[in-house]
Amino acid sequence: MRRSFFCPLACSLLVLAVLPALGAAAQQESSSPPPEIGEVVVTATRINSPILESPNAISVITPADIESSGAHDLSSLLAGQAGTYVNDYGPEGSTKSVSLRGSTSAQVTVLLDGVRLNSSRDGLVDLSSIPMEIIDHVEVLRGSASTIYGSGAIGGVINIITKKPDAPLVSLSVTNGSYLPHAASTVSADYSVFPTVYSTATAALNPWDLLDGQNVELSLAGKLGSVGLTGGGSLTRAANAFTWLDTSQIGAWRRRINSDTLAGSGFAEMTVPLFGGTASAKALLETSDVGAPGSLTMLSNSARQTDTAASGTVAWSTDRFLTDALTLDLKAFYRHDTLTYNDPAFPPESVHHTSTAVLDVTQKLTLVDAVSAIYGGNASFDLADSTNYASSHQRLNLAGFLSVPVTLGAVTLTPSARYDWFTDFPSAVSGSLSAVLLLSDTASARASVATAYRVPTLNDLYWYDPSGYTASNPNLKPETSYAAELGFAVEQSQLSLDLSTFCRYVQDNIVWLASAPTYVYQPQNLTQTLFPGAEVRAKVAITDALAMEASYTFLYSFLLNDGNTALSVLDDRRVPYTPVHSLRIETTYSTRSFEIALTERYEALQYTDSANSAPGSMPAYFLTDARGRFAISDLLSGTIALKNIFNALYYTQLGYPMPPFSIETGVQLHL
Repeated sequence: MRRSFFCPLACSLLVLAVLPALGAAAQQESSSPPPEIGEVVVTATRINSPILESPNAISVITPADIESSGAHDLSSLLAGQAGTYVNDYGPEGSTKSVSLRGSTSAQVTVLLDGVRLNSSRDGLVDLSSIPMEIIDHVEVLRGSASTIYGSGAIGGVINIITKKPDAPLVSLSVTNGSYLPHAASTVSADYSVFPTVYSTATAALNPWDLLDGQNVELSLAGKLGSVGLTGGGSLTRAANAFTWLDTSQIGAWRRRINSDTLAGSGFAEMTVPLFGGTASAKALLETSDVGAPGSLTMLSNSARQTDTAASGTVAWSTDRFLTDALTLDLKAFYRHDTLTYNDPAFPPESVHHTSTAVLDVTQKLTLVDAVSAIYGGNASFDLADSTNYASSHQRLNLAGFLSVPVTLGAVTLTPSARYDWFTDFPSAVSGSLSAVLLLSDTASARASVATAYRVPTLNDLYWYDPSGYTASNPNLKPETSYAAELGFAVEQSQLSLDLSTFCRYVQDNIVWLASAPTYVYQPQNLTQTLFPGAEVRAKVAITDALAMEASYTFLYSFLLNDGNTALSVLDDRRVPYTPVHSLRIETTYSTRSFEIALTERYEALQYTDSANSAPGSMPAYFLTDARGRFAISDLLSGTIALKNIFNALYYTQLGYPMPPFSIETGVQLHL
């Protein structure tokens, strides 16, 4: 057990040694004018607070950032953010999940207006299914947050904040995506024989590649007296029939088939003043039908996946509950989704139903000006029924948390604790202690230590695959994490900077791996894993028109015990699926009438070795994108985006080819 506390202890000593030096170095800036920027965030502490007062590394993707990006799904916004890696399973419409600081996707909690979206069935949130037109801004918290958000927030939290009806708005966006036509070969596979027989057929140049995909988004907002209303919807259609030079399989130009998608969404929200606070009700409907082409070595030329989800939230909040010293935030959430997967080559059809109900309460009690208590709790009930389960399964989680920020001059100390009770696993206590030092009006330093906890998902425990390629593991243990972080932040009108060093030690880390000799893909407990790293995010306004933004993440990992063999740092065994270096640089030039931006992104190789086999890796890659936005009139604007300009050939972790060079054009109407 001594090793389990080594990482946070070492990082804590580093914090104590360096923090005073940082304070002395930055004290010279105390006379600087107050910053013109300083987004208020709610994720780090569950209450509104400036970024400089956040105990965690946090970044905000603002409404201006979203509009400028032209992104159609959340994964495009998150890709390249400091400490953030998007797990991509193909082109538009394909499943996309997120990793923070080397975590698995199930170790990242995704919130919609503070309500957890992660499915208890697989622990994931498909970022491609969240409609962009409902998003006002996104807060990305990197680092352990289990004491506030419970099981699953080992890697961090992504909080999606929806638009509010502050002013009348009608927004319509129409875009078209194009690939350059090229003659190519299509590949089919016969799995009824062994070894698998692959056959190719030549496909001529297809001019319809110029109209490969379209996206339409509509947003409405307004007020009827004191009642605020928002609504809208989106429709996406894409063939995703791109061609690429496949040097690994057939050594020729190849066309991606059975990758099409047709997806739509609709949403509505109403807000109304009630009992001295604000009451709201929102509903969201999502549906999609996509081809599932499989990896290059496991083709699925006719497999389909459909997903339909409906969710609703009722909330009430007030800044004054009975007295000026109390606030109250109440939320009730329900979601039901049905996912169906059908591959004629591998019957039978798989159907999965998941229902989630959540009650959540948060309250702040101001004791004195320097001391407050933030506390609350939640009850969540999950029910999953699947053709890949022997029977339906359910889970009830009851939890309570307490956080007590204490401000002593320029320093704020925040001890926090949380208790989680589960019907199917032992209860757990998580704790954290953070310190934030305001060095000036524009700079702060932070330090924290925290523990976190995550129970296995229902798929981890109960999944059954008739084909025998995948299997669950009913003997899994919950994950326990110990983390420490040291950070420094600056927020000025011309400069935004955040530096972080961190270290996370995880006991019984759950990772799906294929292990010799059977190579069945199933979840395993990696008994001891270590993730030290550092990240930097900077944005500089060089002139009124020219700005640069850069983020870099260094993440190393050590597999210290794979469940069978005790290892050491000197063995240099890596945890699968963690890139070492990630770099993103964006240069933007903007005026009142147009904006142009150039983005370059580098992802280092990712190790894909299983715990019991020789190391392997996915190769590194560079991506270069460019985009432009220009005003056609006061109400109408146009956009053009050039993606993967240099036609980089790259694949995802599971062998899915990613799109080559493409062009996207669009128009936007704002009334």
